[in-house]
Amino acid sequence: MWDPPEADAGDIFGDLGRDAMKVIGPLGVLLFAPVLLLIAAFGGLPAAVKTSAAPTSAAEIPPGQLAVMQQVSNQTGIPWQILAAISKVESGFGTNMAPSSAGAVGYCQFLPATWSAYGGDGDGDGIADPYNYRDCIPAMGRYLMANGAPADMRRAIFAYNHSSSYIELVLAIAAGYGYVDPSSIPGRAVSLARSQIGAPYVWGAEGPDAFDCSGLVLWIYGQLGLQVPRTAQQQFGWATPIEESQLQPGDLVFFENTYPSPDRITHVGIYSGGGMVVMATTTGDYVREVLLSDPYWSAHFAGAGRPPYGEVSV
Repeated sequence: MWDPPEADAGDIFGDLGRDAMKVIGPLGVLLFAPVLLLIAAFGGLPAAVKTSAAPTSAAEIPPGQLAVMQQVSNQTGIPWQILAAISKVESGFGTNMAPSSAGAVGYCQFLPATWSAYGGDGDGDGIADPYNYRDCIPAMGRYLMANGAPADMRRAIFAYNHSSSYIELVLAIAAGYGYVDPSSIPGRAVSLARSQIGAPYVWGAEGPDAFDCSGLVLWIYGQLGLQVPRTAQQQFGWATPIEESQLQPGDLVFFENTYPSPDRITHVGIYSGGGMVVMATTTGDYVREVLLSDPYWSAHFAGAGRPPYGEVSV
C-alpha cells in the first residue's frame, strides 16, 4: 500500500516504500496503517496509541531547519508543521538523502525534473542544491503552493506523493507538532466551542442554548461521536492525562476548588490554542474564551487531558 505505481500515479517523488522505511519500517506500516487512517479523522494521536510517527513536540526538528520552515510558513501560509512532517518522511530531516529507486534525490526527495521546475538558491550562496535544506524547504513550499496549499492541504500533500496513506502519515506527524486539521475532531471541537461564545451559563445545562462548564464539553464532543461523562471530575478521569506543555487545540483543561464541592475537579474548559481556553464560566456569566494564564484560572489549574478519540462512533 506504500508503493502506488509511479507511471500511473504520476508520482514525481519516487519510491515511497523506501521513505516509509526511514520512518517506521515496512512491518510498522502494515501494522499501523489502519491506525493512521483513523488518526487523520481525529487530527492527532491519542496517547494510548502514540507511535514514533507522531511525536508530541518539535524537539526532534533540528533548530536551523525549524527556523527555515517557520520562515517559509510566514511567506506562504503553509503550516510549518506540514513542512516538518514531509521533511521527516522524505529524508529524516536530511539524515537519509540517498537516491530512491526512481531517482529522487536530496533533502526533499525531488526528481531532477521537479527540482529544475521548483528548486532555487534559498540561502544566497549562488548554488541551487537539492541536498541543502535552506534551498529545498523553500522549493517544497513552492511545489505545495502550486498544488493547492495552503487552502487545500490534502490535495497538496497528495500531489507530493499519490498515496492516501502518505497523506494520513504526514498529517499524523504534523499533528504531533501541534497542527490541527480543520476537518479533524479536535479542529471541529474548537469551532463548535467558539460558536457558543456568548451563550449563557446555566447550572446543569447541557445545551444547545445554555451550558455549564462540563455540559459544554459534553455537548461538543457528543456532537462529534464521543460518549462523555457528565461532571468535570468524571471528565478528568475520562481524558488521557497530558502535560501542560503538550496541550493541543481540542484538549481539555481542568481546574480545582473553584467552588465548595466534595469533588476536587470543579471546572473544565476546551483548549483552543495560543494559550486560550473556551469555557462556560460561572452563574450569571457566559461562554467565554479566556487566557489560561489569567491569574484566577492559573491559580486553580489542576491538569490537562486529551479526549479518547479512539472511542469515537463514526
